[in-house]
Formats: sequence, C-alpha cells, structure tokens
Amino acid sequence: MSKYLNLEEVALQRGEDIFNVSRILTKNGSKLFLNFVGDNEFILCITDKMIEGHHHLFQVKKGTYPMTLKSQHECVQRLSNANYDLSDLSFMVNKDEIRLKSVDDEDRSVTVVIYTEDVAKLPPRLHQIEGAIEAGNKSTHKRKFFKISPISIFIDEQISNGKIEWQKVWSELREKIADDKNKQIEEMNLHTFGEKSLFIRRSIKQTSIKLDHAIEYQEDGIPTFKTVSRQSFGRMFRKALKKSRTLSDSPK
Repeated sequence: MSKYLNLEEVALQRGEDIFNVSRILTKNGSKLFLNFVGDNEFILCITDKMIEGHHHLFQVKKGTYPMTLKSQHECVQRLSNANYDLSDLSFMVNKDEIRLKSVDDEDRSVTVVIYTEDVAKLPPRLHQIEGAIEAGNKSTHKRKFFKISPISIFIDEQISNGKIEWQKVWSELREKIADDKNKQIEEMNLHTFGEKSLFIRRSIKQTSIKLDHAIEYQEDGIPTFKTVSRQSFGRMFRKALKKSRTLSDSPK
C-alpha cells in the first residue's frame, strides 16, 4: 500500500468537498505534502533567501515534501474558495524552506498528498450516514448532491442536464446569471442551486498567471463572499464530468 494518497482523489472517492476533507485532516493534526512527479528528475523552485539582491533558484528532486504550517493553512483557505492554485506555497527540504514560484492550472506534476494512515482516521462520509436507511430500497442509480459549495451543485446540475462543455456553462453562469460586479448585495438577485440560496456577481481574480474573469458569491445568511476564477471553475467542471462518467459506467 502506498504511503501517500492524493487529496483530490480521496475527496472524490468519499463524495465530499475537498475543502471539507482537508479542513478535517489539518484540524486533527494531519500534515499536507507536496508531491512532485513527472518526467523531469528535478523541479525548479525558488527560495526566499536573497543572493546578491535576487531570490535564489533551487532544484528540488522529485519526491514528497511536507508543507510549512503557514502554507497548510493557506492551502485549506484557498480550497474553501474552490481555488486549486499551488503557487507560492512553501515546503521543507531538510532544513530549507522552499517556495513554489508558479504552477500552471493544468500541471499535474505537482499535487497535494496526505498520509494513507491519516485517511483511515477520517469520520464516516456524510452520504454514508444519510443514505444508509435508503440504500437497500433503491434499485436505480440517481445522482445526489452532497456538495458544500453551491457552485459545485450548479455544475452537477448542468452535467445532469447533458451539458459537457465547461466554457459554455461558465459563460452562462457569469454572463447570464451573475449580476454586474458593481452591484451591492441589496440590489442583487437571489438564486437557488440545489438547496442553496445565494447571491452572485461578476468579478476579476489574480491567478498565478494573469488577471482572470471570476465570479464571487455569498450564500444567503452567510456574511462573506467567496471567489471562483474561470480556471478554477474549469477544473471543478472537468473533475465533476469525469466523476459523472465513472458513475455512469458503474454496475447498477
């Protein structure tokens, strides 16, 4: 059995939001690691040490390294906003603190992993508890929405309606559903995704590469806004679509 498991895959297999899984893990004292794979033997990173007025570039041998405590908190906070960007997160190589300079959204050579033994300590899945009574009475497969994020619920609903091009779904969400970015909360329309009620407006977000179109939303009754960039939405949609196809191929 592998010593580490991919955090995204663990959340996907449990049918839970990755933020919820990472929050519980770190709250229980579990560590998050950055795992470097791919074809290159070394990964080019950056240190915060200044040499002749410049940051020092550092070649990290591919492998698994623990995040710093501060970066663990930052990673979990990003996931709460459906932000999967790993850029600028720090990790330890022996006694040196190294920082990722930038990671492209499509780059799968760097992932977040956790100890396999820590996964075994997670509490039962939410839908295991809620669905236990009904499990023996259902003979047909039906999609259920156990997502925490209303944006994830919206994506699942769109896929269930046969939409598979995330760019078109994103355009519909941002250009047709979301309010203008300058609108105040009292002027915005209340929308419902699944059982979630929320306000949505257009926004702009700085990603690791550039300024990107985004939306920000506020769930009804919750005082803070959360932001989702276009590239993060695309990642969420592709993952949900892959899961949907996997479920469709499963024995009924």
